[in-house]
Amino acid sequence: AGENWCVWFLQGYDDPQTEADRRAERCIVATLTTRFPHVTIIGEESIPPTAADLEAVVREDSPEVLREACPPDLTSVDEKDVVIWVDPLDGTGEFTKGFHEDVTVLVGIAVEGKPVAGVIHQPFYGTMAGLPTAQQGRTVWGMLGLGVRGIVPRPSPEHGGLRLAVSRSHYSGTVERVTECLQAKEKVIAGGAGNKILMVLENVVDAYIYPSPGTKRWDTCAGDAIVRAAGGAVTDVHGRDLVYDPVTPVPSTGDQSGFVQRCMNSQGVLVGMKGLEDLRAKIPEDVLRSLSK
Repeated sequence: AGENWCVWFLQGYDDPQTEADRRAERCIVATLTTRFPHVTIIGEESIPPTAADLEAVVREDSPEVLREACPPDLTSVDEKDVVIWVDPLDGTGEFTKGFHEDVTVLVGIAVEGKPVAGVIHQPFYGTMAGLPTAQQGRTVWGMLGLGVRGIVPRPSPEHGGLRLAVSRSHYSGTVERVTECLQAKEKVIAGGAGNKILMVLENVVDAYIYPSPGTKRWDTCAGDAIVRAAGGAVTDVHGRDLVYDPVTPVPSTGDQSGFVQRCMNSQGVLVGMKGLEDLRAKIPEDVLRSLSK
């Protein structure tokens, strides 16, 4: 998907985000549909794959992944209980502003509404640091009962203060106020939900907060599962788990407004490896009330 994105962008499309997102999603959905025809797949673009997409599916398996033993409670899951949430290119807007490493490809798997496995591919990882081409890009994945692969947490800094990731594209007065109330020693402004969740996993930050509606389930499902597999937590601002039940698809008219609303994480998002209860206790009451509907 990362390679497809580059191709579409360099070909000079007037709207590279839209064209890249659509092609990447069709590639991912076609591949998943071919292998798992009875599962529900929900993507940001909600465009069914074409016959040409089905002919171009990725048929290669990863030997490293296949060597892993699937946790016993996930070996006999009924396909009708599975929903796969796909964000083909999270953070493409950030790329156009020069923040290349913020872009991620997100595939999250939920069973009976609970996130159980996820994949986050970061195609431009290492480009800003000037890593050799062969070392650029990374794929992080995890599964409940198995753990996380592809990322190693960094040592914690000596200062011990809260390091908090917040959204660059949706920065607001509310975000500023919440950050102050949480008494963050370091505020990291970054793009892409998948990218900020990777920051938590890598121990670049202690927590990521999005204190408003805005993120969708395809933004969080993959990271939610991986963080849980690593022993952390992903909740709304009230401490409730995010739910990934299937939603009604986009109607034939193509009107996405209702569909997007149904996929919204309307009570905000809070991500961390520990200490989330302490952080929630510091969120202003009026902010919590505004996100209680």
